[in-house]
Parts: sequence; C-alpha cells; structure tokens
Amino acid sequence: MPPKSLIVIGSGPGGYAAALEAAQRGLSVTLIDAQEMGGTCLNRGCIPSKFFLSQAQRTGKDFSPIQSLVDQKNALLATLRQRMEQAAKSAQVARLTGTAKMISPHEVEVTTAAGPQRLKADAFILATGSSPIIPPSFPRRPAIFTSDTIFSIDYLPAHLLVVGGGYIGSELACAFQGLGSKVTLVEKEKSLLATQPEFQAAAPVLQRAFEKRGMTVWTGTEVKTVAVTDDRKVIVTCSNGETVEANAVLLSLGRRPNLDALNLAAAGVSVQGGRFNVNDSLQTCTPNIYAIGDLVSPLPLAHSAAKEAEIAVKHLVGEKAEKINYSAIPRCVYTFPEAAAVGLTEGQAQALGHKTRIDRYHFAASSKAMIEGETDGFWMILSDTDTQKILGALIVGPHATELIHLITLSLRAGLTTRDIADTVFAHPSLSEGFQEAMRRAKASEVRSPKS
Repeated sequence: MPPKSLIVIGSGPGGYAAALEAAQRGLSVTLIDAQEMGGTCLNRGCIPSKFFLSQAQRTGKDFSPIQSLVDQKNALLATLRQRMEQAAKSAQVARLTGTAKMISPHEVEVTTAAGPQRLKADAFILATGSSPIIPPSFPRRPAIFTSDTIFSIDYLPAHLLVVGGGYIGSELACAFQGLGSKVTLVEKEKSLLATQPEFQAAAPVLQRAFEKRGMTVWTGTEVKTVAVTDDRKVIVTCSNGETVEANAVLLSLGRRPNLDALNLAAAGVSVQGGRFNVNDSLQTCTPNIYAIGDLVSPLPLAHSAAKEAEIAVKHLVGEKAEKINYSAIPRCVYTFPEAAAVGLTEGQAQALGHKTRIDRYHFAASSKAMIEGETDGFWMILSDTDTQKILGALIVGPHATELIHLITLSLRAGLTTRDIADTVFAHPSLSEGFQEAMRRAKASEVRSPKS
C-alpha cells in the first residue's frame, strides 16, 4: 500500500527538498529540525561563506568593525529562510522545531520547547547533516572557532590561524585574508585539498596564488601544542618548528554525521563507520526509513543531498528513479582563484577500461582572462581516445565554479571533443577555453586517424 505520511528529520538542502518533493506527490509531510530552517548550508556553511568571500573580493570596503558585515549576512540569511518557510507553508508541509529521536520504525519523539511530542508516520527520511570535528587537543574557548561559529565572530582577527587545508579551510582562509586578516594556513597532508584526488593538479596553483596574495601556507605540517592565553590570543606550535601567535584559530578538520540524537537502534537501523548503509534508492535496512545527505553521501554537498532527496522520494512513492551518478556532480571550491571538477579522474577512467587523453588550455592565453586580470589556472579536459567522449574535467581560474557546468552538461549529453570543437563560442569569453582545449583533441584525432 502506498505511504500516506512522511516525516523528514532535518531541514537542510536534502531534508527541505525531500519535504517539498513528497508534498507535491500528495503525501502528508512533517518537517522536523532542531535549529533554523535551511540547515548548515544556509545558516553556517555554503551561503555565509560565499557571502564573506564575495565581500572580500570587493575593493574599497571597510570591514572594521566586522559587525556590519555580520549584520548584512544575517539579513541575507533571514530573507532566504523566510522564502524557504513560505515555500514549505505553500506546499502544506507541517513544521516542528525540536530534537527528534526514533521510538520505533514508525514513531518518533520530538523534544520541543513546549515539551515532548510523539508522532507516527508511514515513512521517514533522515537528513540531519553533520557537525565540525573538534579534536580534544583544542580547548573550547572563545578564540577557537569552527565553520559553525566563525560567521558570527565580532572582531576581525589581526592574525587568523586556519587548521586544515580542505575546501572549507581554504575558502575561509581566502575570505579572511581578503577582509584584511593576516592568515596562516596549516595542513598536515603534503598538499591542499589532499582528500579530493580530482583537485590534485589544482593544489599547487592554489597554494602559489594564496602565497602571492600574502597568505602563509604550511603543508606537511601538524599542530603540536595549543595555548589559549586570553579570549583573543592563542599560541600554537607546529611540527615545522614554527610558533604562531594568533588572535583566532579556525578549525577545519572535517565533519561528522549527526547521529547521536536519533536513537537508531529503536528503529532497527544499522550504522557502520559512522554512516548509514543504504541502497541505490537511499533506503536503509529498515525499508520505510531512508537516509540522505551527509549521513550517507560520498559527496557531502548541498546539491548532492537535493538529488538524493528526489531519488528517495520517488522510490518511496513507487516511481522509477535513476541511480545517482556521483562522478557527474560538480565539485566546487570557491577560493581565489576558484577550482571546480566533474566527472572521472584519469585514474578512475583507466580503471574502468578507458584509453584516455588530457587536453589543457591555460587562462594566461585567454584575452578575456587578461582583461579581467585573472590569468592563473587552466582547463584540463579528460576524454576517451577511442570514442572522443568527454569523461571529466578540472578547471582552475576565474569563474571556474560557473564554467564547470559546461562540462557537466557535456557529460550528461554524452558529447565528444569534436562536438565542442565544432561549436561556435563567443569571443572574447572565458568559456572559449573549453573549445580551445577540444580543438587540440580534434587536431590530434585528425593527425592520427583510425586505421
């Protein structure tokens, strides 16, 4: 019998999308969240970080005191939350604020400000997101921030130490350096973005650009000791022998799925390695319970979670849904310069049996990039030498996080290097780099015709 009611726990991009998708299909939907509508992405992640980065790029602005910037950010978030709340209301999604825990596979208890409430539903979608990891070696003190707390900082640090050179740490290092802080970025691995192999070729370009802007970047370096002397002074010693005296420390050491409050054992749901085991439809071992977003995804991104929500809801109501192809989801890093990747890496493609070639085009050769004064970076396009189909790409440079969607669409449409080379691109434009790289692939094909 088709389900009639659904409870979604978590109102971030995944939970919000799931609630609207289900409501559109006629289900009675209740959306539960312990905090504000929008989850981490809207309130403590994607949107505030991009707002800070955008403001950091604008010249001639006075960011002292930083409170004016925080107030502008809060106003923007309030507007976006209001729009989400209105959309949920229009879709007749019931909302409840509180901490949810499972009582059985069909019942949940929600601790609200008015006291506990128990709700029943035919199905559940769990979308509770994740929280920053804080190692025990870092004391819980006002000068120690995470990505959850940094956007409410009430002073601009004269010297900010960022611990962790993944995409979050790299973005926020760029933001605060652009706002006027001296920034030291410490990463224990040998390169930035080390856990994301698709950005391997981007890492040295980014590090050079960061250092050129005045940032200090230490890779292959660990924090050894942390001493907080007052609310705006932290002394940190590092494995490279250096000592840093900073006014604030930002921890960017990964995130952990939010599972503890869910009481999963009561619902018969198992977790391994801190994450759910789900099938291609995002269904857990308890058939009426689904999990999406940071709880399951190899790509803990807002747009991945939204796609997973769509697939889960379609399966829940008996509709056919395609399996999510994580390699075809764009991965974007909003640093200065930007970096973005989609599709397969060369190693992944070769493991799947492809014969590969890589074609590059550098922004230093782009007239539009020269006009904009942003010539760092390149296009790097991976294709199959037999079929000429585009398999993946890495873009580093101006507007890379927008340009990557040209590749994303090419992958979805199954386009070839010749398709792109024969397309007319406007001149001057940054997107010409795609065509120029593919012209090289086409030229190689002409020089080496198949026998």
